Amino acid sequence: MPKHNNEIPRNHFRKHWNPESSQKGHVKTFFQQPLQKKARRVRRAQKAKAIFPRPAGGVLRPVVQSCSQRYNMKSRAGKGFTLEEVKAAGFSAKYARTIGVAVDHRRRNHCEETLARNTQRLKEYTSKLVLFPLKGGAKNQGPIALASGDALKTATQDKSTTPLAAGLKVRAAHEAPRALTDDEKKRHIYNYLRAKNRDEKFIGTRLKRTQRKSKKEKDA
Repeated sequence: MPKHNNEIPRNHFRKHWNPESSQKGHVKTFFQQPLQKKARRVRRAQKAKAIFPRPAGGVLRPVVQSCSQRYNMKSRAGKGFTLEEVKAAGFSAKYARTIGVAVDHRRRNHCEETLARNTQRLKEYTSKLVLFPLKGGAKNQGPIALASGDALKTATQDKSTTPLAAGLKVRAAHEAPRALTDDEKKRHIYNYLRAKNRDEKFIGTRLKRTQRKSKKEKDA
């Protein structure tokens, strides 16, 4: 650092703060953040009041795993339930959209675990659902019956960010600590993992090689 009251070297004071200059717009300030925070809170309250008694967080969404190997251990809310999940819960996709359930016809179930998890999520939602009568006295054409008059009077609005938000944070079950076996103590972990990786990578190539070899032996 320079001593005494000398000139500051290499001072790059070239930001155009003056709005009247020819270079205006290069510096943007956001001093209205506290007011924006208040405005967002007011809008959320207005929206919740407008859609009462429906959940303030919107429709029910499934629990899905995040994309890529880096984030796939984290769960989050998906776009909508699959047709299989809705069918396993006991109603149609058309009816599900009328009772506050998001349906995504493009999504697919790739394992039984997610299918069972989201089916249970739908059943839990329908068990807590208080279904109000339709306007104009229209008949309810779904499997879920309308709530009684007492239940309608005591119904409260779910004001969380999303319905059943507590079920979104699914923690993976970790293996409990245990003592190492003699084989694991002698094993070279780096070589072991490399071998496992190669076995997984070349499983198709080795299978084709084995099939060609067995075919050649059979022809001979």
